[in-house]
Amino acid sequence: MRNKLLKTSAGKEWIKNLPLDEEKDIHLAAMIDGKVVGTLLLSKKSQTTAQIKQVAISDSYQGFGLGKKLLKFAEKIAELLDFQSVYLTGRKQAWGFYDHFGYQSIGYAYSDGQVILKKFEKKLYTNKGIGKFGIIKYITLREMETNG
Repeated sequence: MRNKLLKTSAGKEWIKNLPLDEEKDIHLAAMIDGKVVGTLLLSKKSQTTAQIKQVAISDSYQGFGLGKKLLKFAEKIAELLDFQSVYLTGRKQAWGFYDHFGYQSIGYAYSDGQVILKKFEKKLYTNKGIGKFGIIKYITLREMETNG
């Protein structure tokens, strides 16, 4: 799905093997009827900063709030892991989406292949000292049970 939605539309070569630099990232997936329809990666960049990347929602499932749920869930995980901020690089068509959820534009727009991109950042409210796996597991289950 990442290849189709992110690489093809940018005019880039498809990923054939799992990138080694992603093996420690937190991979989130939105699934409907056992099929992956959305993805997001959360990556540690420093002790205080995480990066959200590879956000993709299948064309047929856009507009149903899946991107919002993945983004908000990634932010919760980042807060629990005591990150103070998250940043991402967004495509032009998603800039309004990130603005709506409190992300601030940092820097200027630039092009990479066939896409126009801009960096965004959001400050988080950390819960110092509770970033333990058990709590993340609880939040994961709770999130699924309450549907949001």
